[in-house]
Amino acid sequence: MYVDDATSQLLQLHFTRSESTFSYFEATRAYIEQHGKPQAFYSDKYSVFRVNCKDAAGGNGHTQFGRALFELNIEGICANSSQAKGAWNAPT
Repeated sequence: MYVDDATSQLLQLHFTRSESTFSYFEATRAYIEQHGKPQAFYSDKYSVFRVNCKDAAGGNGHTQFGRALFELNIEGICANSSQAKGAWNAPT
Protein backbone atom coordinates (compact mmCIF):
# COMPACT_ATOMS: atom_id res chain seq x y z
CA MET A 1 0.00 0.00 0.00
CA TYR A 2 1.36 3.42 -0.95
CA VAL A 3 -0.13 6.40 0.86
CA ASP A 4 0.73 10.06 0.26
CA ASP A 5 2.23 11.30 3.54
CA ALA A 6 0.88 14.83 3.11
CA THR A 7 -2.72 14.03 2.11
CA SER A 8 -3.21 10.45 3.42
CA GLN A 9 -4.53 9.60 -0.07
CA LEU A 10 -4.17 5.96 -1.13
CA LEU A 11 -2.06 6.01 -4.30
CA GLN A 12 -1.29 2.35 -4.96
CA LEU A 13 -2.59 -0.95 -3.61
CA HIS A 14 -0.93 -4.27 -4.44
CA PHE A 15 -2.27 -7.66 -3.37
CA THR A 16 0.18 -10.55 -3.20
CA ARG A 17 0.39 -14.05 -1.74
CA SER A 18 3.34 -13.14 0.48
CA GLU A 19 5.18 -10.04 1.57
CA SER A 20 8.61 -10.28 -0.09
CA THR A 21 11.28 -8.22 -1.77
CA PHE A 22 9.94 -9.29 -5.16
CA SER A 23 6.37 -8.20 -4.31
CA TYR A 24 7.70 -4.80 -3.21
CA PHE A 25 9.61 -4.52 -6.50
CA GLU A 26 6.33 -5.19 -8.36
CA ALA A 27 4.37 -2.67 -6.30
CA THR A 28 7.07 -0.02 -6.55
CA ARG A 29 7.34 -0.38 -10.31
CA ALA A 30 3.56 0.00 -10.68
CA TYR A 31 3.62 3.04 -8.37
CA ILE A 32 6.44 4.75 -10.31
CA GLU A 33 4.82 4.03 -13.67
CA GLN A 34 1.57 5.61 -12.50
CA HIS A 35 2.80 8.49 -10.30
CA GLY A 36 6.43 9.08 -11.22
CA LYS A 37 9.48 8.81 -9.02
CA PRO A 38 9.12 10.23 -5.49
CA GLN A 39 11.92 11.85 -3.50
CA ALA A 40 11.55 9.34 -0.67
CA PHE A 41 9.66 6.32 0.60
CA TYR A 42 8.76 6.20 4.29
CA SER A 43 8.34 2.65 5.60
CA ASP A 44 8.31 0.44 8.65
CA LYS A 45 11.42 -1.53 9.66
CA TYR A 46 10.43 -4.77 7.91
CA SER A 47 13.49 -6.71 6.72
CA VAL A 48 12.77 -5.86 3.06
CA PHE A 49 13.59 -2.24 3.89
CA ARG A 50 16.48 -2.53 6.34
CA VAL A 51 19.00 -5.10 7.51
CA ASN A 52 17.76 -6.30 10.89
CA CYS A 53 20.68 -8.68 11.51
CA LYS A 54 23.58 -6.84 13.14
CA ASP A 55 26.01 -9.61 12.10
CA ALA A 56 25.12 -9.60 8.38
CA ALA A 57 28.04 -10.89 6.32
CA GLY A 58 27.43 -8.76 3.21
CA GLY A 59 25.34 -6.09 1.58
CA ASN A 60 27.07 -3.13 3.22
CA GLY A 61 24.11 -2.70 5.57
CA HIS A 62 21.61 -2.40 2.71
CA THR A 63 18.93 -4.79 1.49
CA GLN A 64 18.32 -5.58 -2.17
CA PHE A 65 15.36 -3.23 -2.06
CA GLY A 66 17.46 -0.51 -0.42
CA ARG A 67 20.11 -0.84 -3.13
CA ALA A 68 17.40 -0.56 -5.82
CA LEU A 69 16.10 2.66 -4.21
CA PHE A 70 19.67 3.99 -4.11
CA GLU A 71 20.09 3.29 -7.84
CA LEU A 72 16.83 5.14 -8.51
CA ASN A 73 17.96 8.05 -6.31
CA ILE A 74 14.99 7.54 -3.95
CA GLU A 75 15.63 7.96 -0.24
CA GLY A 76 14.40 5.12 1.96
CA ILE A 77 13.34 6.26 5.45
CA CYS A 78 12.46 3.69 8.13
CA ALA A 79 9.95 4.90 10.72
CA ASN A 80 10.42 4.55 14.44
CA SER A 81 6.66 4.60 15.05
CA SER A 82 4.13 1.80 14.74
CA GLN A 83 1.87 4.03 12.59
CA ALA A 84 4.00 3.25 9.54
CA LYS A 85 3.70 -0.52 9.98
CA GLY A 86 2.40 -2.21 6.87
CA ALA A 87 2.21 0.90 4.72
CA TRP A 88 4.54 2.89 2.60
CA ASN A 89 4.14 6.61 2.61
CA ALA A 90 5.31 8.10 -0.63
CA PRO A 91 5.81 11.85 -0.42
CA THR A 92 5.49 13.41 -3.85
